[in-house]
Amino acid sequence: MRIDQSTRDGCAILSPVGELNLAAMHTLRHALRKRLAEQPVAVICDLSGLRATDSSCLAVFTSVANHPASHWPETNLLLCCAQPPVSAMLERLGTPRFLAVHPTLDEALAQARSRPPYLRAELPLGSSLTAPAAARRFVRDTYRRWRLHAVENSKDPRARLGEEDLVDRAMLVASELVTNAVVHARRPLRLRLELVVGRLHLAVADRSPRLLGLAANPGDPGAEGGRGLLVVDQLASSWGVRHRPEGGKEIWCVLER
Repeated sequence: MRIDQSTRDGCAILSPVGELNLAAMHTLRHALRKRLAEQPVAVICDLSGLRATDSSCLAVFTSVANHPASHWPETNLLLCCAQPPVSAMLERLGTPRFLAVHPTLDEALAQARSRPPYLRAELPLGSSLTAPAAARRFVRDTYRRWRLHAVENSKDPRARLGEEDLVDRAMLVASELVTNAVVHARRPLRLRLELVVGRLHLAVADRSPRLLGLAANPGDPGAEGGRGLLVVDQLASSWGVRHRPEGGKEIWCVLER
C-alpha cells in the first residue's frame, strides 16, 4: 500500500491506496500520527483507493484519533470517500460514532473545524491529598476546551449556562470519585473523561479490587465510605462500578446537560 499526501485549505490530506493489511496498518498509523502532530487545520483521510480485507485493521483510525498527538480543537481527524465495502466495515465497527465520516472530500473540508462526535482525555494521578484538586482542574480545562469552543459564538445565553452547569457538576463528581480512590484504594489512579454525542462520561480507575457501595447511613460520621457516591448518584444520569480485566476497579458515570 502507498500513501499519497497533499495539502488543501490548510488541511493535510492522506490517501492510502491499496490493501490495508497488518503491515500497512502500522505504516498508516505512523503517517497519521505524524501529520496530526504537525497540527494543520485538520487531517483528512481519503479512503477512495483503500481496500480492506481485515476489518480489524480499520480500527487504526479510532485509535489514532485519541492518541496524545491529536489535540482538538487544534487538529481534527476526518474520513471521507470510502468505497461501499470499506464503508460497511466502518459501520460494523461503529467508527462513525467516534469519527466524522463524509461521502466526499469537499464535505470533509467544509467540516474540518467541526467538533468530532467523540473526544477522550485521561489524567494519571497519585494517591495524594492534592489529587482531587488536580482532577477538578483537569475536568474544567478539558471540558471547556472541548465543548465551549462549540458554543462560544452562540447567541443563546442558555447554551452557555447549560455548559457551565454541566462542567460544575462534572468537577464535583470527579472530586468525589478521586477522593474515594485516594482514601480507600491508596494506590495510583486514573481519571478518564469522554464526550460522546453531547453526553459526558467520567470514570476513575484504581488498582484496588474492593468495590464501594452507597453509604447505608450517610449522616453517620463513622460510616465507612459511600457518602461520595451519594453525590454521584444525585448528579449523574447513570453510574456503576466494575472490575477491570487487568485488575482493580473502575467507577463510571454519565452526566447530561
